[in-house]
Amino acid sequence: MKVFNWGIKVSKEDPMQQYDFCRFENMCGDFYLIEARFKFSLLEEIKNKKIVYMNFEEPNRFMSPDSAFRGDEYDSYFYKIFTCCPYTAEWLNKQRDANRREVVYIPINEEKIPPKAEKKYDIIYVGNINSRELAKNIKTISKFNYRLIARSHNIGILSLLKYKIFKSYKKNKYITDHEVSYKEKMHLLSESKIALVHGLLWCNGKTLRAAWNTPGIEEHGAFTLIPKKTWYNYLLSFVSNKEHLVPQLKTRFAEAATSRALMLCRKDPFNIIERYYVPDKEFVYYEEEKLEEKINEILANWGKYELIVENAYNRTIKEYTTQAFFEKYLKNL
Repeated sequence: MKVFNWGIKVSKEDPMQQYDFCRFENMCGDFYLIEARFKFSLLEEIKNKKIVYMNFEEPNRFMSPDSAFRGDEYDSYFYKIFTCCPYTAEWLNKQRDANRREVVYIPINEEKIPPKAEKKYDIIYVGNINSRELAKNIKTISKFNYRLIARSHNIGILSLLKYKIFKSYKKNKYITDHEVSYKEKMHLLSESKIALVHGLLWCNGKTLRAAWNTPGIEEHGAFTLIPKKTWYNYLLSFVSNKEHLVPQLKTRFAEAATSRALMLCRKDPFNIIERYYVPDKEFVYYEEEKLEEKINEILANWGKYELIVENAYNRTIKEYTTQAFFEKYLKNL
């Protein structure tokens, strides 16, 4: 195995850049492994080789109008595509009459798991705020002793609009930690009792129109809640702020679990987190509109949730590490 790391298009602090699968290069067969989003045109240099791609941009890539991000035309270059989206795997394997995609979990590098730490914060959220629902949730957690880690100050629709017009922005008042390293992110998670997580994308406007332009999207299980494309809905998408739920597995689950932060997950129609963790045993749900109530209940009864935290930690270090991923998916490929 040779890790293909040319033309990687994510930050060195991105979770996809933390795997370090090159540790296992001499323990696998003859193939190239691509760990993160990259410049697809570089495949021309190795197109006659056996190529394995960890594509954890599904299904969100179908919500992008950027062909360089989507890479649709390069699918056939890959011998195997590891995807975190069961709906995409079923849809494309059937559509293309090929079992190229295999559903996998998103691993975490066991060498980068932080030590157990004293809890300083009530709750933490990691990620940019790209929906009205998330913006509302951030206002809610700001009532507590919280942390918000974001890579961009352009969070929220109004902030993004100002940036597009004026090409500048001011620091968002809710962000407590901006552009931190992966190590520091994990440390802050370890110091937090609760990690607010979700397994969702919010689809509307430009992302909705991109999904509609994907052939056969109406048969994709992840997009069952988006409206059908009609002239009325198409025109409405330019003015409506209604957000449609699309499921996506996140790196934040394993990061929170191995940092011993209680995963507090938004309950939704898909609940993709349940493919890997058991509710009320390894994480807990909150209902939309009842986030603050649930946080207060957890903090008031923290002792009874500590076992859930340990259960999630133990399962993750046993089943969802890069070492486990190598043994299960790469070693005999």
